[in-house]
Amino acid sequence: MARDPRFDGRFIVAVLTTGIYCRPVCPARTPAEENVRYFATPASAQDAGYRPCLRCRPETARRLPEWTLGSQTVIRALRLIDAGYLDDRSVADLAEALDVSKRHLDRLFQDQLQTTPKSLGMIRRVQLAKRLIDHSSLAFGQLALSAGYGSVRRFNDEVRSTFGRSPRSLRGTSGKRADGGQVLRLKLPVREPYNRRWVFGFLEKRALPGLEEVTGFEYRRCLTPNERQPQWLKVAWQDEGLAVDVPAAAAGDLAELLRRVRRVFDLDADPDVIDERIAADDRLRDIVRSEPGLRVPGAWDGFETTVRAILGQQVSVARATELAGRLCAEFGDGAFPNAQQLADADIAAIGMPGARAEAIRNLSRGVLGGDLQLDDGADFAQLSAGLQSLRGIGSWTAGYVGMRVAKDPDAFPDADWVVLKALAATPAAARQLADCWRPWRAYAVMYLWKLADLARQVGSWPPTAKPARSEKSPDRS
Repeated sequence: MARDPRFDGRFIVAVLTTGIYCRPVCPARTPAEENVRYFATPASAQDAGYRPCLRCRPETARRLPEWTLGSQTVIRALRLIDAGYLDDRSVADLAEALDVSKRHLDRLFQDQLQTTPKSLGMIRRVQLAKRLIDHSSLAFGQLALSAGYGSVRRFNDEVRSTFGRSPRSLRGTSGKRADGGQVLRLKLPVREPYNRRWVFGFLEKRALPGLEEVTGFEYRRCLTPNERQPQWLKVAWQDEGLAVDVPAAAAGDLAELLRRVRRVFDLDADPDVIDERIAADDRLRDIVRSEPGLRVPGAWDGFETTVRAILGQQVSVARATELAGRLCAEFGDGAFPNAQQLADADIAAIGMPGARAEAIRNLSRGVLGGDLQLDDGADFAQLSAGLQSLRGIGSWTAGYVGMRVAKDPDAFPDADWVVLKALAATPAAARQLADCWRPWRAYAVMYLWKLADLARQVGSWPPTAKPARSEKSPDRS
C-alpha cells in the first residue's frame, strides 16, 4: 500500500477483478485486499491466467535478488535462462547441463518460484520483446529475432497471449515508428544504494586499450575489434539507472549482451541486506556507512578475466593490464585471444614468467576439452577445484575468478595481499576472521579494497602483519 520501491521486483500483485498483475509500486488505485493475490514472479502470475499491467510495466522491474532463492541449482538455471538458453533448447537440455533430472528441476522451480523453467523462458522473451516494442524502432522481424524468437509467428502469438494486444497495437501506444534506428537504447533499473564511483572506477583501472573505454560514468566495450568500422556497446549512468546503447547490427545478440552488462555491473545484488551483514563487523562498519552499495564488478568474458587473473599474479593492476594488452596485440590481432589461440602459444614472449605462461596454456586446454566452465552458470565449488588442479593456479586466482566470473557472493581470495594486510592475518587466519561476513565475503573484500584505496590516497596505510611466506599472495588487483 505504501508503494515502497524497496519491494519492487520482490513479488507480484495480481487483482482478481481485473485479471491484471502489477509491480508493488504501481500508481493505480489500491485494490481491496480480498481481491489481491500474490506471486513470486511474473511467470507464476502468468501461469495463473493474469496479464501484465500496461501502466507499471512489470517487464521493467528490478530482478528478484538471487539470495532469496534457497537452491544454487535454481540460481544457475535462472542465469542460463536469462542468457537465452531455452530459446532454442528444451528444459531437458537445461536439466542435463545442470546435471539434474528434468523432473527434479521442475520440482525445484515450483518450490522456489511457483512456476516452471519453460514459463520463465517464455516470460523472459516476451518481456524483452515488450521493451523493444516500447523503446526501439526495429521492424518486427528483426525485433523478434533480437528477443530470442525463432519465428515472427511465435513472437506474435506470445505477445498477443501475454498482453491481449498485437505487437503493432502495443507499438502504437508507445509512439515508436519502424524507421530502422541505428542504436537500441534500453534502461536497466538499479537497486539502490549503488556505489557507481566504485564500479566505474574499478572498470577504468582495468580497461583494456582498444577493447574498453571508461570516461566518468560511461563504459564502452568494442564488440567487433577486428573490423574496419568496429561496433561499440555503451553503458552510461542516467537518471539513477543504467542506459545501455547497443548497435542495431548487434541486436541478434541482445539478450546475451544485456546479460553481460548485468553481470559486469552486478545489478542483481541486494545492497541493503549485504551492507547490513557486513556492517555488523566493527572493522568495516564505518566504511560501509560512508561508502554504501559497493558491488563486485563481474566479467564481460569468463575466459578473458581468468587469463587476466593469472597475468595479475604478484604484479600491479597497471602491469597486469599492460600484459593483457600485449597478449591481445600478439595473439588476438587486437581482440582478446580465445582458448584455441593460446593453447600452444609462446605466451612468455610478452614478458611474463614461464610458469604463468604455462598456467594460461593449461587453462586454455582445459576450456577446449570441456573440463572448465568459465561463466556465471558454473558450479563454483567445481570450478574452484578445477582451477586449483592446474599447476600455477592457487587459492587467490580461484577466489578472484569465483567473485568476478562465477559471481559467487561468498567467494573469498584468502591470499589476497590487501586482505591479509587489512586483517593483519595469514590466509588461514583470514578465513576464520571472514566467517562473520558469510554469505557475502566477496562484497566484504570490496570494502577492504576500498579501505586500501582511501588509505593510499592519504598515505596512512596502517602497520599490519605480513602474509605467511608459504602462501605467495598475488597482487593488489
